[in-house]
Order: sequence, then structure tokens, then C-alpha cells
Amino acid sequence: MTGHAFLAVDLTDEERHALSASLADANPGRSMPGKRTRPQNWHVTLRFLGPCSDFQAETLLHELDEAIEKSAGAVSATGLGAFPRPSRAGVVYSRIRDESLLLDMLAGRCEDAAREIGFAADERPFVPHITLSRLRPAQDLRKEIESFAPFSVRIAVEYVTLFRTRHSRDGISYESMGQIDLAAAR
Repeated sequence: MTGHAFLAVDLTDEERHALSASLADANPGRSMPGKRTRPQNWHVTLRFLGPCSDFQAETLLHELDEAIEKSAGAVSATGLGAFPRPSRAGVVYSRIRDESLLLDMLAGRCEDAAREIGFAADERPFVPHITLSRLRPAQDLRKEIESFAPFSVRIAVEYVTLFRTRHSRDGISYESMGQIDLAAAR
């Protein structure tokens, strides 16, 4: 398999449209700084994997299906943030409010399953977010981020999807390699 793999909660087309409209309404007349992530690529990453063979993907999905508690829920995209920090922004993202900690639980199960099949531990802390744009070089975006009006977009958490990254002259796209249905009974 080519490209890198990651586990994520994908957004529906309706959620993408709602987030796009909310971003436009929260900052009328101004565009998102940096190179925008295409809305069809918006998702909440639970665990980045890197190179992943088809066998590893199949094994990982099996491990996750056994390990994840089948419990769908919802979170909200609310406001903006930046990595590593607003004063030196390399990535602009939409923050995720997850009062039930569902995403934290899912990310933990994804981490455990990935390590179980031989992936190295991910030392970065889990920060649920949706990447909106990337900036090279990094910029100070404190004023821009503070100027965004509040917004909230509901995102259903019904599946964990294993994606692979595809590169083409049209840009990056993500291909589903399989998913775990969180609403399915065991």
C-alpha cells in the first residue's frame, strides 16, 4: 500500500457544509489564513499510523472492532485554535468540544490497538480538532483567531474510519480502508 494511514472520525457532507457556513459567518469577508484544507478532507484524527500494509490495516480493524465499546455519540466543532500556538501558527484548526470524552476513549482504544499490532507509541497528546489550514512559514495569528465569532457545529461520532492518504496532481485525498460502526451491536 502507498501513502500514510490514520484512524479518524469522518464528517458527513451536511456537517462539512455546516462548518464551512459557520466559518464564513464567523469571519465575514475574510478568508482563512494559509493553505486551506479542502472540506472533503475534514475529519477528526484519532491516531496517525504512517505507512501501513493492507495486512496491518485488516488486523488493526479487527483489533479495534473487538476493543471499542459500541457507543455512538456527538461532539461539536467550536471556535479556532492553532498548533503549536496562536503566536506561531503552523496549523489552524477548529476546536472540538467533547464533554462526554468519547473521542478521548476512542483515541485511547486506537492507540492500544495500533501498539498491539506493532506500531510505535504516539508520544503526542491527543487534541481533538479539525485541520482547516496550514501555514508555511508559521505566522502570528493571535488577532485573527480572537476575531472569529463563536460558532458551534454538531458532529456525529458514529464510525471510526481507517483512511489512507492519496497524492495526485489534484492534491491530497483520503480513501477509506474500512470502518467500525459504533452504533452496531456486538
